[in-house]
This record gives sequence, C-alpha cells and structure tokens, in this order.
Amino acid sequence: MAKLTDKQRKKIIAESVNGSSIRALAAKYGVSTTTIQRVLKSDTTLTQKVAQKKAENTASILAFMDSKKNDVCGLIDKLLTAMGDEDKLAAATVNQLATAMGIVIDKYTANEAVKSSDAKETNFFEAIRAAGKEVDLSAIPELQSSAECDPLLVDETGTSE
Repeated sequence: MAKLTDKQRKKIIAESVNGSSIRALAAKYGVSTTTIQRVLKSDTTLTQKVAQKKAENTASILAFMDSKKNDVCGLIDKLLTAMGDEDKLAAATVNQLATAMGIVIDKYTANEAVKSSDAKETNFFEAIRAAGKEVDLSAIPELQSSAECDPLLVDETGTSE
C-alpha cells in the first residue's frame, strides 16, 4: 500500500466533504477503503473546517444568485415571450417543442411541489389548458395530427382545443 502524504490526506478529506465516495477515493489514491476511513476519522478538526468552508461557499453562491434574481427573471420573461411567438413555434421541430415543454413543466412542477397535491394538479392542468388556448395547433402540422388522434387534446365538442 502507498503511504499518503499530508497533502493527499487533506485532499481526501476535502473531496469526501464534497461528496466523493470512500470507494472512489480509495481507487483514486491507490489505497484501501479502510485507509480512507482512517484518514477521515483521524482529523476531525480539518474535516470540520472543510465542511465550514463548504457551507460558507454555498452561502456565498446563494447570496450571489439572489442578487441576480431580477436579471434572471427578466431573461426568463424574454425567453418565454420568444417561445410564445407563433412564427418561431411554427418553425420549431417537434423535438425542440417537446424539449422546451418538458423543461417548462419540470420547472413549474418543481415550484408547485410545496403546495398540496390537489392544488398542484389543478394549477398544472389549468396552466397547460391556458397555454394550449394561446397556441394555434394548426400552425404546427405534427401537433395537429397528434391532437386529432389524442382524446386528451380534444375538447367536449370533438374538436382540437
């Protein structure tokens, strides 16, 4: 077995705090998992300092993100406006539309996770229904044929919503 230097021991502790597994560290440094466990248990002060530094860095990143909140919201508004442009929607491929829709749904439902499941379902389906009314499916041939075949996309009168 290779003997670890102090620098390697510190790196092992830092990498462990950042989420590296004991097995991965053992493989990386060419030692057993038992050796890695001993290193991690041997210097609790350094482990605490590394964890504290990680928490400080996380707080700093979150503060920075919060300071950019208005800029990000403005950018999101511009992107959503661009995504609602009928010409751009008509020119987009089905894959592009599906990807964009998937991202919007993922982010929307993640935001709704704190609400009750009934409210989440209601809000989600209301948002989808409202978005569907704003988009002319006839401008997108691939989706028009899907709407004709998919009963979920057809309203009570038998026509595509």
